[in-house]
Amino acid sequence: MSGDLTEDRVDACEGAPVIGPPPAQAVAELGWGMWASAVVQAAAQLRLADAVGDEPAAVEEIAAAVGADVPALTRLMRALVGFRIFRQAAPGRYAHTEMSRAMRSDAPGSVTDIMLTGSHWGWEMWGKLAESVRSGHCAFQETYGKDLFTYFHEDDNAAGETCLKGYAAQSRAMNPGVVAALDLAGADTLCDVGGGHGSLLKSLLEGNPDVKGVLFDRPHAISAALPELREGPLAERTELVTGDCFQGVPEADVYVIRQVLHMWDDDACHTVLTNCLKAGRPGGRVVLLEQLVADPPETPWDALMDLHMLLVMGGWERTAEEYGAMFERAGFEFAGVVPSGTPLRLVIGRIPG
Repeated sequence: MSGDLTEDRVDACEGAPVIGPPPAQAVAELGWGMWASAVVQAAAQLRLADAVGDEPAAVEEIAAAVGADVPALTRLMRALVGFRIFRQAAPGRYAHTEMSRAMRSDAPGSVTDIMLTGSHWGWEMWGKLAESVRSGHCAFQETYGKDLFTYFHEDDNAAGETCLKGYAAQSRAMNPGVVAALDLAGADTLCDVGGGHGSLLKSLLEGNPDVKGVLFDRPHAISAALPELREGPLAERTELVTGDCFQGVPEADVYVIRQVLHMWDDDACHTVLTNCLKAGRPGGRVVLLEQLVADPPETPWDALMDLHMLLVMGGWERTAEEYGAMFERAGFEFAGVVPSGTPLRLVIGRIPG
């Protein structure tokens, strides 16, 4: 076959479009990845997995359940079958696979809320990647004239709530690993800074029955805190506090800050850490839960999250050494990094004393 990248044919064995030799094909498949992503996103937005029960369902039934055009939905289902997300039981009838069942709302660790986290603005921002790389500027700020969370508050509350649900779903998936990795022996009070609905705090309190918890976030997040943190046994050990970590934080022995500092520049992170140092008890800790980057990257996902931060928040992922220097600049003793068996690492700073 010619190495000309304009050549386009169908491989007789695989049925996949082929252009050029294997290296060119590999690059092309990565470039076409947005098509596959759009198929999965559409399935999540339409909640197709919820529309199929234990028995195969006709496309007309699925279309009626989700409010879709039958011929167009048939074409989408064909693509989902191609990616093994559904199985075609008979012409026009579709059944679940393990992948589609994972997308059901009632599935343990359902990925649908995670898939919907980015919403329409996420697609728009990734389309501006080359522009942001040229300028070094945050695409979201350049496009909307405000930061993401101000946009949620002022322009699109629904998108903000969708994001919070997605963050909570991601947190639930990684919470067991974090709970196992974080040693809270001797701690009296744990403060989750920017803890959202409180999924992580709930898991940490369940795993550490002698510890009291503080969920600290802005009013819109605290108002939607999990019911278990409002009533019942866990609520007796939980304080819900509204505030701004740039202004100050509650007193605690241990501060957990999950995927927050990667949204901001070094000066903003320094402000948050120094506020924790001022409020924290001597010998206490700040535990950052973050993805770390390295050169070369350990996984492409670390590098992709770094670019996502450039586009959406203007922040970035950091190396362990960069976080260590950040801790020391703020007056902490850098206590190292602990793996959690998830993409997140525990990056620990200790308060002197």
